[in-house]
Amino acid sequence: MPRRYLNGLNAEVSAIGAGCWTIGGPATNRGTPIGWDDVDPDAAFAGLVHALERGVTLFDTADVYGLGRSERLLGQLLRVSARQDLTISSKVGHFAGTARHAYHPVQMRAQLVTTLDNLGTDYIDIYFLHSSDFGPHDRYLPEAVELMRTWRTQGLIRAVGMRAPHRFAEEWAASDRPQAAETRRWLYLFDQVRPDVLASRYNLLSPLYADHETDIFRFAHRYGVGVLIKQVLGQGLFLHTGTRPDQRQFSPCDHRSTDPAFTPDNRRQLHARLAPLRDRYGHNHVSMARVCVQYALHHAPDAAILVGFRDASQIDTIIASLDHPLHADDITQIQGVLHANPDTY
Repeated sequence: MPRRYLNGLNAEVSAIGAGCWTIGGPATNRGTPIGWDDVDPDAAFAGLVHALERGVTLFDTADVYGLGRSERLLGQLLRVSARQDLTISSKVGHFAGTARHAYHPVQMRAQLVTTLDNLGTDYIDIYFLHSSDFGPHDRYLPEAVELMRTWRTQGLIRAVGMRAPHRFAEEWAASDRPQAAETRRWLYLFDQVRPDVLASRYNLLSPLYADHETDIFRFAHRYGVGVLIKQVLGQGLFLHTGTRPDQRQFSPCDHRSTDPAFTPDNRRQLHARLAPLRDRYGHNHVSMARVCVQYALHHAPDAAILVGFRDASQIDTIIASLDHPLHADDITQIQGVLHANPDTY
């Protein structure tokens, strides 16, 4: 397993990390579906063990993933492994319980205690602020930032994490683009939080940036901040390789039931858009996983990627992707195919 040095955390991690949202199972948070259907906890735990055996040292979860179930499954792994050899990240900011707000300081303190208990550890390597909603007029922002810094000083967490926008170029803040306000807002939060690590979506359909634009990876490098890449597989959408688009239906507790990316029309469009890649690299999910993983690793050699899974076989599929790098002409061809028209993902 290749290793990546993660700035901000100042430590090496496996190039591929296990994203543990998918093993949390079906769930809702204040009426909003946030989970995944058809999760077998025993198979999920076997996947965690197998990931560790295959050299994965980075595991990412959150308090809201299965409302604690994901953290507790990962906690089982920590009981049978050497904690100091692993990098564990979790998150706070979406689950408020009975508190006024998820970032109310009383709720944050309680949630950290709960997360540490779920994981069965006395520290978290990276603790993310999972949401950019800090209440009316950012009421809870100053205290949230102060708590994170205090916990870092105390050793309860080693690094502070923060989510990045799906689309970002620093220069957009001073432009008339539709993303200008969102970019300014995020830059303000970055300046207030000063995180050590960012989590950013990057995959086959992420926008291409001009040479004069500072994307999230260039931005992070300038500030000495690490990056974890998420949604490399498009939450599984990129792996469907049949002759017809994925026709699955999802329960009211599965986030895909309300995600626009999973509407039948969007799935049809995506299936057609990826057809040239399937023709070139292979009509099976192993080949498509290789394209997705290598595309992200090629773009961001200083970042680690987080890949969701449900069982040990899916771990093997992802790790097998490391054996077959993409070359520069592959990257050019992929970008030419997928970005000839405006990105809709």
